[in-house]
Amino acid sequence: MSRKSVAVLDVRSASVTVLIGERGVNNTFVFKGIHSEAYDGFSDAEFFDLNGLQKAVTESLTEAQRSFGERIKEIYVGVPGEFCKVLTKRCFMSFQSKRRVTSYDLNALFSQGYGGEEQNYDLIRQSAVCYITSDKRRTIDPVGMVSDSLEGYLSYFLADKRYEEIFRNMLAEYGILKAEFLPTSLAEALYLIPSETRDDYAVLLDIDKLSMTFSVVCGNGIVYQNACSAGGGHVTAQLYTGEDPVDIPFDVAEAMIGKINLSSKESSESTIEFVDKMRSYVLPVRLLKERVKEGLDLLCEVINQCLELFGDSSIDYKPILLTGEGITGIRGAREHLSGRLNKVIEIIAPKLPYYNKAAQSSHLSLLNMALETKREKSFLHKFFNGIGG
Repeated sequence: MSRKSVAVLDVRSASVTVLIGERGVNNTFVFKGIHSEAYDGFSDAEFFDLNGLQKAVTESLTEAQRSFGERIKEIYVGVPGEFCKVLTKRCFMSFQSKRRVTSYDLNALFSQGYGGEEQNYDLIRQSAVCYITSDKRRTIDPVGMVSDSLEGYLSYFLADKRYEEIFRNMLAEYGILKAEFLPTSLAEALYLIPSETRDDYAVLLDIDKLSMTFSVVCGNGIVYQNACSAGGGHVTAQLYTGEDPVDIPFDVAEAMIGKINLSSKESSESTIEFVDKMRSYVLPVRLLKERVKEGLDLLCEVINQCLELFGDSSIDYKPILLTGEGITGIRGAREHLSGRLNKVIEIIAPKLPYYNKAAQSSHLSLLNMALETKREKSFLHKFFNGIGG
């Protein structure tokens, strides 16, 4: 592969995407290849059909590689919240006398906090919520500052070893022997949320089709994360429950939900029609709205549980930053969640022309983190910032 390009495999709960790109001007991207494939997904950190997953990964790699025109030799694989554990630790070290903090000190501080205690997980990333020097200065980058001690509030991201094994085997079978795993939630937090917002707590909620990840972000780290199997697909599934379940294909139901607006007012006789190659489907708008709101209410119950489990009142008045493809495409869903949760809900997405949808957040966030990781590993970066940096 080109020295400037990276390949990313974004694993979502109902689709996989391979994206190849490099850094453009003004921190944008130049896309060299992209392809997505649907698959059956996962629930409770278990894939429903590994053969179907492998087929989707292989097809995505083949098509993206064809557009790129070169063979992929190395790839960065995103780890969804259900397969990623976040640990936070406070670590402290003192120096014999006041001196400038170095990148080696940061490495030593991180080494204090985690020593491989989680047997079924591998450490894939570590980042700092903040550092505190001896004169109580709080900073995100203490290198070069003078202090006789250093305290760190640190985040450690651990990937399920089974998840790593599944994808290493699939990629090796395809001919890609080098893979590095990245936490999707952290990638989204650092790319989508401005650094000034992350100076204090920020709440990030990524709702996908079958899964959601709730993260409390601060600095360059995550202080709390909870992931569970609830998403936009469960909202659609409400159409098939109750005393009068609908009798239409699931993809048709999703398309019809995409046509309604939960905030609008229609007459009781209003209907939504969907026509495909086989036949025409018609459903009352009132029924669609009622069932969708019921599904969103179920998601609100899960979100409330996450807020309660975090248990810190400092996020009570923070907006929830919503992203992902699960429900952001449903018009009026944001307002409904805001009313039910009694919180401000803001949809957050990449700020790029043609790639400004919340459904694309994880793709570009992982690409950004992969490019940063590759840059940090380069010889020149290590030379100017210290081999330990």
